[in-house]
Amino acid sequence: MISNKRLSPLNIIVITVLIDMTGFGIIIPLIPFYARKFEAGATGIGILIASFSLMQFIFSPLLGRISDRMGRRPVLIFSILTSIGSFLLFTFANSYPVLLASRVIAGLATEGGIAQAYIADITTREERSQGIGKVGAASGIGFILGPVISGFLSPYGLWAPGATAAFLGVINLSFVLLFLPEPRVHKESKISTGWVDSIQEIIETINKPIVGQVLLIYFVVVLAFATIPVIVPILAIENYGFTEVETSYMFIFIGIVQVVLQGFAIKRLSAWLGEEKLIILGPLSMMIGIFLMPILNNIILFGVCLAFLSAGIGISNTAVPSFISMMTEQDKQGGTLGVTQSVGSIARIPGPLLGGVTADLTNIASPFFLSSAILIIPFLVGCRVFQACRLRGIT
Repeated sequence: MISNKRLSPLNIIVITVLIDMTGFGIIIPLIPFYARKFEAGATGIGILIASFSLMQFIFSPLLGRISDRMGRRPVLIFSILTSIGSFLLFTFANSYPVLLASRVIAGLATEGGIAQAYIADITTREERSQGIGKVGAASGIGFILGPVISGFLSPYGLWAPGATAAFLGVINLSFVLLFLPEPRVHKESKISTGWVDSIQEIIETINKPIVGQVLLIYFVVVLAFATIPVIVPILAIENYGFTEVETSYMFIFIGIVQVVLQGFAIKRLSAWLGEEKLIILGPLSMMIGIFLMPILNNIILFGVCLAFLSAGIGISNTAVPSFISMMTEQDKQGGTLGVTQSVGSIARIPGPLLGGVTADLTNIASPFFLSSAILIIPFLVGCRVFQACRLRGIT
């Protein structure tokens, strides 16, 4: 390993996450096109996306435990190598089962949790939130850069973006091998608990007043949004003739709306309305966007619906953890927020399957109507939470 005084370990891990998420963002817009190449329907696309989330939910805490014992750096190197293998397998897949195997392997390569654990090792309590915030920003930027690269390279063939993602993985691996040191101290964190413990913590947390209701809101919101990578590209392809390039631009647009909202607008919205109103506004915005999307057969209005959808999930992703943090004792913050992440991870597993199966059994418009219908639940629960907060004098 080469010592580099210009790059701190924190900056190195941030760059690593940026490159990793860029590779992830390159692949996501291509999934519907690869699936259709092997004559897989919406259910097949849903299985590809859900399998990734399932593997991530199972193996992320297990890799966290291993990193506590073996070190962050070796596990991070393993994750990057696994990502490279999954990108290559995806790119040169010659059948749907091979394509599915590539997504399963990709789910094993969970760098996000290891990166957060690494930051916990090298930062003080005061510095930690800033460090994790940098990783979150890097993830958002990478998710925007990935579709940009995918859209630019897609005209050269479906293999070009995937091969580029693998090449970026090689660069990432070299970067970690050369510059990233192993932390001197390993601090155990909630990220490193097993998934069985996570389920037990979820059960305990949902029994808490108000917090349990807000977790239900988050679960349904994430469940509804998890249908989007399956059904929206299919709708765009069938109604507007989107190619890989336009689909990549669509994901760029979704990412930009969320980054702008979470990075700039959410602070003013929170000060103006408060988190207890934002947890109502998020599902409502999503409901409007999802419901109208298959009805308004106009490309500009399609973009407006995407904006409502993206804004809604952006509001929920920020307001829900913030509200839960506000309602939780100081010494239980980490555990409760960890449960919030676990609830989101669980919801991402059935969501793509729900969208895909519904589309195949009926038509492409049906999963949009179904998703908007189930969003009535978090909207109504949010109204109930708001009333409870008013009675307790929290607003």
